[in-house]
Amino acid sequence: QSVLSKFSVITQERIPLQRNHKNPFYYDAFYLDRLAQIVKIKIRDQILVVINVHLEAYDAETRKEQTKKLVEIYGKYSANFPTILLGDFNSDIAYKNATIKLIMDIPGIGNAVFNPKNNVKTFSSEKPTVRLDYIFFNSNRIQYLDGSVLNEFGQASDHLPLKMKFKLK
Repeated sequence: QSVLSKFSVITQERIPLQRNHKNPFYYDAFYLDRLAQIVKIKIRDQILVVINVHLEAYDAETRKEQTKKLVEIYGKYSANFPTILLGDFNSDIAYKNATIKLIMDIPGIGNAVFNPKNNVKTFSSEKPTVRLDYIFFNSNRIQYLDGSVLNEFGQASDHLPLKMKFKLK
């Protein structure tokens, strides 16, 4: 999980998120760290904060706790900076008790490349059946211009990538 930028990266922080404590001890040897990567990028005279995430795939309760932590992290940065929160949330809006709703319900949050009436799926990239990937932003500091789910690359990953065009306010 990484952020690439043509603009200067000022800082990068990796925040590990809670693990699923129900897993047996040997599972941790193979466990993919679930984390929030926080990157500050200097764009002209502003600092853009990008929070790149990968949340728990298999345990809904762990994913819920991770999402609550993300709401807290997002609030810390979005109060002072243009902030983009993106990545693999492993939650489809169609799931019962979908944890992604905790993010969608944040006041003033924008949601790029998502329309509940035309919910384009992102996983698996071969034959997408669920929407697990999102791009959110604070709409008081970022203006969404355009975006799409990219499916022209074949199976470059197990998820389809999202693209967002925006400008800082």
